Amino acid sequence: MKMLQKSIFISLLCTSLNLSASDAEINEAIAAATKHYKAGELSQAIAQLDYASTLIRQEKGEQVKSAFPDAPSGWEAEDASSEVAGAAMFGGGITASRVYYNDEQRIEMQLMMDSPMLQAFSMMLSNPSMIAMSGGKLTKIQGIQAVQKVDGDQLEIQFVTPGGAMITLSGDNAAQSTMLKLANAIDLKKL
Repeated sequence: MKMLQKSIFISLLCTSLNLSASDAEINEAIAAATKHYKAGELSQAIAQLDYASTLIRQEKGEQVKSAFPDAPSGWEAEDASSEVAGAAMFGGGITASRVYYNDEQRIEMQLMMDSPMLQAFSMMLSNPSMIAMSGGKLTKIQGIQAVQKVDGDQLEIQFVTPGGAMITLSGDNAAQSTMLKLANAIDLKKL
């Protein structure tokens, strides 16, 4: 039982700190899971596999931050950030974001991937009738169907990449051309 508690604690700690794992840590967790499984200690095996998958998600979370484009001319950008949720929390997944700004406007770009919750979003975004009923307007981003929604002076653009990542850009409606430029500059190969 102490081993299980220790594994869960370590997994939660690493998830909250967004630490980068080494190959050795991942291999060690997988080897420990195999050892526990062969000994019939299934709860401990699950905890070690969850730990290993969280470490891998953290590594992937760091990699996807490089998919965000640089700030366009006249704009600045904050450093991209990423967070990882373990399988126990909403089925797991990776989120990353980056904020772009100038003296008058602000745009936030968010990315969500590897989450079971994305299936529902994908189905909604691929249904033109649902989009029209929700007040959305269809457009294309890098050849992918996307939805634009205006709420007052705020604009939101959402699309799901072929690799299954959902991208959301939100900001001032007056910055629409910059939002579209940023969306079309995302490096989809890095997702």
